[in-house]
Amino acid sequence: MRINTRKIVVAVFALLLPLVASAQDENPFIGVWDLDKPDSNFGSSAVPANMIRTYADAGDGAFMYLLVTINEDGSIGGSSATYKYDNQENTIASLNPDAQARISYRKVNEKTVEYTVRVDGLTTQIGAKSITPDGSVLTIVIQNLGGQVNNQILKFDRRR
Repeated sequence: MRINTRKIVVAVFALLLPLVASAQDENPFIGVWDLDKPDSNFGSSAVPANMIRTYADAGDGAFMYLLVTINEDGSIGGSSATYKYDNQENTIASLNPDAQARISYRKVNEKTVEYTVRVDGLTTQIGAKSITPDGSVLTIVIQNLGGQVNNQILKFDRRR
């Protein structure tokens, strides 16, 4: 019996093509990310003891983030929002009930997203998050607007 290598290669390619296509459609931010304190710049903000970001698929083209911060004094902070990359504002659930913030996201490319935070209709923060080509490091650049300059560059490592 003679084996046709060309037919086998074509068959394997045909079977793998849907897997590659679905992998390209996945959101590269999805996962759990741990703060890399030494490589981060917190500006004038206090450096937390720990910070973990989690991104998940919320279905129907939506995503969710959950941010948990543990401060040096042991207090816990955090926020969460469900969003799409449609530039529409979404409510941020926060442990700080004093300010009702909203966030919108816009996809720049497959590995970069820009966002805007508004409180009472005023833009208070703009930023971008991006992922390294190998998907191992998440960088978030934060520009706070208003009185006190508190710009930050935060680095996170993908949890394995």
